[in-house]
Amino acid sequence: MSTINPTTNSEEIKSTRPNQPVASFLQEAENLWIWCEDDIPELIKAGIDEAFLNELPQRIEACRKAQTIWETKLQTPGEAQVQWKLQVYEAQKLLTELLHSMRFAFRSNADLSDSLKYFAKESGYASLIQGLYTLSVLGRSNSQLLTAIGFDLDLLDTASAKSEELAALWAQSKNEKEYLTETTVLRNKAFWYLHQQVAEIRSAGQYIFRHRKDRYIGYISQFWKHKNKRRSTPDK
Repeated sequence: MSTINPTTNSEEIKSTRPNQPVASFLQEAENLWIWCEDDIPELIKAGIDEAFLNELPQRIEACRKAQTIWETKLQTPGEAQVQWKLQVYEAQKLLTELLHSMRFAFRSNADLSDSLKYFAKESGYASLIQGLYTLSVLGRSNSQLLTAIGFDLDLLDTASAKSEELAALWAQSKNEKEYLTETTVLRNKAFWYLHQQVAEIRSAGQYIFRHRKDRYIGYISQFWKHKNKRRSTPDK
């Protein structure tokens, strides 16, 4: 008789978003393991491999661990992300201040005034980082015009330094987000790896006990039972 065995090829495991809350699914998997222990001989007879059945607790533990790591990373942003949020607000204020001052200082120079129009059109973090650096260079090249309006030239050095700081923080922040993405993929794969096994055991149990409601009930998902019931209930 052919038997259903564990899937060992990780490429075959889905990495899409779980189709139900992971916490509730883990509890259902735990309940299934306890429920099916008394039915192992019947499940084996129906074609479920014994090793496949005995692997259920390990898959539950792996999924639970992956979920815990994912939740921790989701709720605890990396240091670079924290610093980025703090620094980007100050950087935007500095860019706005530089533009206001330069528009006034360069008001009699059409070419310089036109060069500032570019910054009004651009948006986004990359433009912010580049804008601070470009304005610092532009300001140094026309420092006499800025000095004439009482502008603090030290702000140009601040802008240049802030641009470099933000560029480094942005790169680090993106790396942290990519790690969260990797953690999410691993969590999703752990969910579907467990889901695959739970589905096989439930399917076999529902077949074996199709005439015994007292045992059949342990092989259905209470989550989906209630969810489908709500969907089928007409609005009053």
